[in-house]
Amino acid sequence: MRAVWAIARLVIKEIFRKKDFYVALILSMAILFYAAQLKFYNVGNITRYLLEMGLALSFILNVVLATALSARQFPAELQQRTCHVILAKPITRFQFIAGKYLGSFLASAACFLIFYAGFLSIVFFKSAEVSPAAAFQTGYLFLLNLAVLTAMASGFSYYLTTSANVSITLVLYFLIGAYGTTLKEAGQSLFWLSRILSEAFYYLLPHFEFFDIRVRLIHGWGALSWHLVGFLTLYAFFYTLLFLAVGWLGFRKRIL
Repeated sequence: MRAVWAIARLVIKEIFRKKDFYVALILSMAILFYAAQLKFYNVGNITRYLLEMGLALSFILNVVLATALSARQFPAELQQRTCHVILAKPITRFQFIAGKYLGSFLASAACFLIFYAGFLSIVFFKSAEVSPAAAFQTGYLFLLNLAVLTAMASGFSYYLTTSANVSITLVLYFLIGAYGTTLKEAGQSLFWLSRILSEAFYYLLPHFEFFDIRVRLIHGWGALSWHLVGFLTLYAFFYTLLFLAVGWLGFRKRIL
């Protein structure tokens, strides 16, 4: 475990040494602050929609940061030939994969929590109607979202270049998030075999939209059932392990 944590610490230090995070933080906070100040004919609901857009921007920025950070870990080590040095020590390939993933996730989670804390400070200042339970669940579920996303980008990094990995991961993420719920409905009109294959494909996909409850938070719809939150936790844990296993299968026999 010490070896895994040592590798993870290096990844965490990496993101806070780069300017990407600070630029994204300043940009998102500026937009949120501006949105919270706007008033249109004293219609308070307009501000809610603007805050929803600001939170969506924070989510997207964190998704991009997490994907880029996770995707470049192994290719960068390979290009700089530091991978050989790390594996020459008493560190197994599984520990290497676990350390890179853990560092990517913790760094991404730390970035998101800073973003989210700034968002909540503005929201609670502007409106007392936001449910604390819904606020907690929104942040927690997005952390689960990041856990699966970083595992997917990390797993793909042992097969793809950084640019290809980032492109494919982001395309899959946004396509699944936008059209995941309509995929099953579209398959109902197909021939029976095609319908079965379509449904199987639907259930095999990691549905990132399950972790997005921004609308419930912004519009005061209340928190989810805690049983459902527990199920989503297991769901995220399963796909995280699945993508890490995919990465391990590609890395275990790779000749460096």
